[in-house]
Amino acid sequence: MLFDLQVKFKKLTIELDGSEDRVLLWNQISKKLELVEDLVIFSGMNQLTPVFASWPQNINITNSAWFTLEHLLACTCTRITLSWTHLENKDLEVILRKWKAGGFSNLEYLYIGRQNITNNGELILGMNWREFDGMVFQTDDGSKKATINTLFSSIEMSVTRFE
Repeated sequence: MLFDLQVKFKKLTIELDGSEDRVLLWNQISKKLELVEDLVIFSGMNQLTPVFASWPQNINITNSAWFTLEHLLACTCTRITLSWTHLENKDLEVILRKWKAGGFSNLEYLYIGRQNITNNGELILGMNWREFDGMVFQTDDGSKKATINTLFSSIEMSVTRFE
């Protein structure tokens, strides 16, 4: 009902556990997420796979194994934090190529963490995982730069726009 009033929310935290009530709640709020500044989602192992009809300004998802590359490529958030994800090195290649080509126009910060991001010898943009730490990339049009930091089984990207 509050979403129908077009009330803006500073922070909305929801636990997605797969229950029917949570599915109904998600279906109602997902259409109005542009009214939410910070969305925090806690999800269990047997939760629903949410459909995003709109996006909040910032999103933070723990246990985000259900959040696919397709979700991320469609995401318009400014800050994206994904913990316990199933995204892999090959997905980072796709994400970084899209960003370099001018995609993710709102993105200021991206954190992707967990076991599938590894130093397994697989190249990303022609480089080894270890070479990424502290690396600065620029968009193809030169309008933004991003600093990449690699942490244990994770990657953090901070974007700066050139003025």
